[in-house]
Amino acid sequence: MYRESIRNSYDQFAPGYRRIADYLLMHYQDAGFMTAAEIGRQARVDTALVVRFAQRLGYPGFPELLSDVQDDIKRDLRAVYEPPAGDNSPGQMVRRNLMQDRNDLDYMLLHYDDAAVVRVITALTQARRIYVIGEGSTAFLAEAFVVRLVALGYQAHLMSNEIMGQAAVGASMQNGDVFVGVMMTALSPSVSVAVKMAREAGVYTVGVVGALNNPIAAVVDAVLLAPANSMGPMPSWSAIAALLQGLTQALALQNREPAANWLLNSDHYRQLVLATLKVQLEGIRDTLQTFSSAPEPSLQNVGATPS
Repeated sequence: MYRESIRNSYDQFAPGYRRIADYLLMHYQDAGFMTAAEIGRQARVDTALVVRFAQRLGYPGFPELLSDVQDDIKRDLRAVYEPPAGDNSPGQMVRRNLMQDRNDLDYMLLHYDDAAVVRVITALTQARRIYVIGEGSTAFLAEAFVVRLVALGYQAHLMSNEIMGQAAVGASMQNGDVFVGVMMTALSPSVSVAVKMAREAGVYTVGVVGALNNPIAAVVDAVLLAPANSMGPMPSWSAIAALLQGLTQALALQNREPAANWLLNSDHYRQLVLATLKVQLEGIRDTLQTFSSAPEPSLQNVGATPS
């Protein structure tokens, strides 16, 4: 299929070929019904290059590539985009969004910048302190990332979205710290303010963004793209969660001893919690048995005045 062919050859593509490949992967539903000239206009290349691109992928010509793209569309229609007439059920919406999340992850892998990721991991590993902030739907992702960093032995802190809390943290930032801003959409003013504070303090800044036109993408030292496209009114945080998960696992390998200790301590505390719950439940059971075995008061004595 054209997707696999593009993925296998993308690193060797010239810039024009990459623009065609990007357009096919991100807009294949439209491209399947376009001419070579129309695809060329969208990708900002000439028609002849689109034809040569099809041949570069191993097709005899453009019509054969187009047929393969149309087969991909038909598969999606059968599986997702063509539910029974009138079926707008929650189940169909879940399937559509799963397909979109898959496309976002495919796009992220296709544009994966190994060097940029290694630079971010190196900076986090060597950081004196790590400050992380998210806003709106990404706030809980930022918090989960911090919890795991702390468990792995890193000096990680979750920044507040409240302006005075940000100001206090910003005043304590120093060279050698690392700032990570998680920003799914442009509607995250607190993250933008925190990035500005971090840069003024000379801190290495990382932006985990849902789109490259995100305001912080142009000002941070390192950008990690995790597309937030969705099939509904709310942007998807699936790719961002996957990216933060990947960073966490890579950092765990860089800091093996704390990671191993975290696993051991987690098991120890789990056993401690279970033992405590067992004691508490036994106490509740004894209390219930005491009440159930106590004799019921006689109705004729209820309200009687003691002699």
